[in-house]
Amino acid sequence: MTHEEFLELRERLRTSRPGLIDCAQLNVYRSLAARFPAIAPSEHKEAPYRCHLAERFLAHLQLPAEWKSRTHVTHGVRRSLAALFQVFARDGVRVAIPADVYPVYVQLARDSGVRFTTFTKFPSELEACDAVLFCEPAKPWGSTLNADQLARLLAWSRAKRGLVLLDSAYATPPTSGAMQLVHEGAAMLLASLSKGWLIPDHGGICITPPGEWFERTRATFTALPKDAQKLRIAFAALTEHAQRPTQVGEALSARARVLDELTTMRPELNTTRVQGYFAVSTRSFDELLGLGVLGVPASVFGSTERLTILSSLEPERISGLQLQS
Repeated sequence: MTHEEFLELRERLRTSRPGLIDCAQLNVYRSLAARFPAIAPSEHKEAPYRCHLAERFLAHLQLPAEWKSRTHVTHGVRRSLAALFQVFARDGVRVAIPADVYPVYVQLARDSGVRFTTFTKFPSELEACDAVLFCEPAKPWGSTLNADQLARLLAWSRAKRGLVLLDSAYATPPTSGAMQLVHEGAAMLLASLSKGWLIPDHGGICITPPGEWFERTRATFTALPKDAQKLRIAFAALTEHAQRPTQVGEALSARARVLDELTTMRPELNTTRVQGYFAVSTRSFDELLGLGVLGVPASVFGSTERLTILSSLEPERISGLQLQS
């Protein structure tokens, strides 16, 4: 089931079965953005310049300032990936892409013409790839790369000069595993303001490993459109609103507790605890509907498993409770 098909089905079910417990909101911006004041564009003289945004982003992530010389600035992870896939297509780089996380990955790869394969959880044949993409942590599963997987990726990178791409949009700051790969020079780190600050398509960075990759990608990234107003808002986010990710995290934790309380009281839902704002049920979408719960089929995320994702983003639809603003 595609995302668009699911949204249509959700609306029909909410109309025809108003008593359903609705755990199917996927849009974090729609759920949370109204709780926070809009971020006004910064008037600072450095605000509209990508080089200064890179400095501020690296400082916020507590990464070395000297990495600025190998950091690209874009308006977000999706734009960074599109640019990287263009370079990969040009240079004949073969990339492995997760099929059970974010269907847009595959669409971006197809649009670019890059040679790619797909995998679930972890690629079974790393040696057949030149690059591999991970969402770290993996949406919606909440999993992160474990020690064995990190060791395999490091060995592959050293032996084959393989490149790991890490989409860190769902982790502010990045996970410890992501930072291990970055510090070892095995990975490109893609980060953005989209989830932590709730401002998609405004600011993002792509930190390349030492060596050839910055120069190989420089022309493509430099040619990307630059919106000065968005850069000013991104600059303000990283300076005047630097605590926003902490505040967003607290709001998400409050929502997660509501869903965790429900699933604790309803063990028949066979659900994990919430990671981020998603929990996973081993029951199928139809089985949960039979139990009065509206979730999201795993197929919406590209998975072939008969699992269902539950979202904690709208607690008032889960328990009838209204969180304090």
